[in-house]
Amino acid sequence: MRPTAHRRNIRTARAAALVASLVTPYASAAEYADWSSNDFGGIGLIQTPTARFAPDGEFRVGVSTADPYNQILFGMQLLPWLEAGFRYAEVKNRLYGPESFSGDQSYKDRSIDLKLRLREESPMLPAFAFGVLDIGGTGLFASEYLVASKQVAGLDWTLGLAWGRMGARGGIRNPFAVASDKFEDRPATEARGDVGLERMFGGHDVGLFGGVQWQTPLPHLSLKLEYDGNDYKSEALDNNLDADSPVNVALNYRLGRNADVSAGLERGNTFMARFVMYTNFHRDRGPDKVLDPPSTPLITLQPEQEAALAPSTAVDADFFERVKRELARQKIQLVAMDSHDLLADIQVWFTQDLSDDEPRVIGRIGQTLAMMAPPQYYTFTLSHLVAGAESYRVRLQRDAIDAAIDFDARPATLRHNWQRMPTRTQVPADVAFKAPSPYPSFDWYTGPALRQHIGGPDDFYFGQLWWRLGGRLALSPRWSLSGQVGADIYNNFDGLKQTSDSRLPKVRSDIVRYLKEGENNLVRLETNYVWSPRPSWYARLSGGIFEEMYGGIAGEVLYRRPEARWAVGLDVNRVRQRDFDQRFSFRDYEVTTGHLTGYFQLPFYGMSAQLSAGRYLAGDKGGTLELSRRFASGVSAGLFATKTDVSSEDFGEGSFDKGFFVIVPFDLFFARSSSNRTVPLVFRPLTRDGGQRVRDGVGLFGLTESGRLDPDADWSNALR
Repeated sequence: MRPTAHRRNIRTARAAALVASLVTPYASAAEYADWSSNDFGGIGLIQTPTARFAPDGEFRVGVSTADPYNQILFGMQLLPWLEAGFRYAEVKNRLYGPESFSGDQSYKDRSIDLKLRLREESPMLPAFAFGVLDIGGTGLFASEYLVASKQVAGLDWTLGLAWGRMGARGGIRNPFAVASDKFEDRPATEARGDVGLERMFGGHDVGLFGGVQWQTPLPHLSLKLEYDGNDYKSEALDNNLDADSPVNVALNYRLGRNADVSAGLERGNTFMARFVMYTNFHRDRGPDKVLDPPSTPLITLQPEQEAALAPSTAVDADFFERVKRELARQKIQLVAMDSHDLLADIQVWFTQDLSDDEPRVIGRIGQTLAMMAPPQYYTFTLSHLVAGAESYRVRLQRDAIDAAIDFDARPATLRHNWQRMPTRTQVPADVAFKAPSPYPSFDWYTGPALRQHIGGPDDFYFGQLWWRLGGRLALSPRWSLSGQVGADIYNNFDGLKQTSDSRLPKVRSDIVRYLKEGENNLVRLETNYVWSPRPSWYARLSGGIFEEMYGGIAGEVLYRRPEARWAVGLDVNRVRQRDFDQRFSFRDYEVTTGHLTGYFQLPFYGMSAQLSAGRYLAGDKGGTLELSRRFASGVSAGLFATKTDVSSEDFGEGSFDKGFFVIVPFDLFFARSSSNRTVPLVFRPLTRDGGQRVRDGVGLFGLTESGRLDPDADWSNALR
């Protein structure tokens, strides 16, 4: 029977700015007394690290200077016990290359750092951590270390043992060299970019480092004092420095949660300064979505609202149209509806543009049906459609929806009262009510964009401001045509002189010519046909111009059960390299690539793994491992590495393809929800020709991910 629950009052939606800051309220200095960045972007003192870690999900970006080194730094607390960092470093008193080629541009270096927590601090014992600087880079700053930190008498003390540059002052026999002669020597730094396992923990001596941090009586101001284990007499690039003192000192002022600034003296003779900004991918979720259409009201209404939302007496055409209008107002498209009187169930099929938060979408549909459906129906079965096929089907209990509303909108009531049902490949042909087909439909977009080339030998930064115009013509739920063109506004690519010296087919390293000769370009023009041949199976055929450098044909299949934590896919393509002007002509290079990929949702920390094996654009064979984590804000961050049968010598500087990425949802910046819209940021030390793949068409895993109900989904917004 129809529940008679009392309804709560709903506030009128407030007007709000479209763009909001991620900066959160000011916090006390005590909250940050244990941690701040060092010159390299890791949590530490000044030059040296500590065994402290930032809060889980913390991301930072900043700059530091201590002559002759300037650094742009990025840091990320990927896991509660794992810190990762990426740096661009400038060596001001060394040239990048021959003056005839690079002019007076100073040397630039890129590197990745990792730090692992070994144990947390206890009342009796300190915290311990192990770290590696410049892993997979050129090795200019390569170091390994063990470090301990302990709070004593209001001071945070740190003591560590370092190998490599950080321990160059020496004075202590390398304990590993005592155990084995292979650790006696540390190979000289070479600008090659491999992992550098052969030099780890190598060297005749190791050095101590350490220091103390004191939170002064002045709020937010701390004093750092450290003993530097580097004597600067063995610097890379034959760049030894005078160090008048091994003691460094600095003041650090914390600007609330989101920034700090430091200044001090290093080496007894060199001024240092650092500015770092912070955000947290768990805590900082952007502005409230006050510009979203409100959910179906469950309160005393105006007379016209009462008539529009009053419960129906039967599931008929009028009821279908009323529900369709109400959901459309919420950016949810009702595709079809049916009812089962014996089961007292109403089933709906839908697509949506409201949000990537599927429990929120489910909750809104459930609210609408609970308000408007005839009282004799006790369950609602909801099927989300992707490319015409059900990506998930769930059944909600009507009384659970009402209970969630009555008891102060507690989402746990819904979280524990839904049932996953087997999916179908399409909406049944004999469904009672079906909305008119919206196809063909056309969407377009336009706006400015930025194309960049950072850290090359010609100059540190080259960029282009350009205008893009794109569109998508959907001919059916499965078949679409899409394209994008670009028009140059301003660029400084004329200064690019670097030519590829690759020993491999130049599948990516000719990027300079594409940037210079394709200022006004056809970015993409492709067609995609996606379908589900049977439940949990998806397939795709694509053809056209896929990206700035390649066009061709492609196919993909994916097996993915809605409730499973894993999926497997196979993609194959035959592509040809485009001309540098990026119009309709092609070059001679043609290749077939393909990969078998396993996707795994790990049962901890919201982590995922992706492992691919196959043939890459240069004809090389190998595999790619990607590890990523999705945070509470919707941001994803991760690391990737590709190793193929190309030797380090043939690959060139970098030795193998590697980097990290951050994918930021639009939701973090706007007061209106968006569906499947993100800003991907990829950081690669170098782009070479080994281990490269083509971006071909609509990826099936990403397509199905956007309409997937995660078993561990957060239901806290289900009734908003």
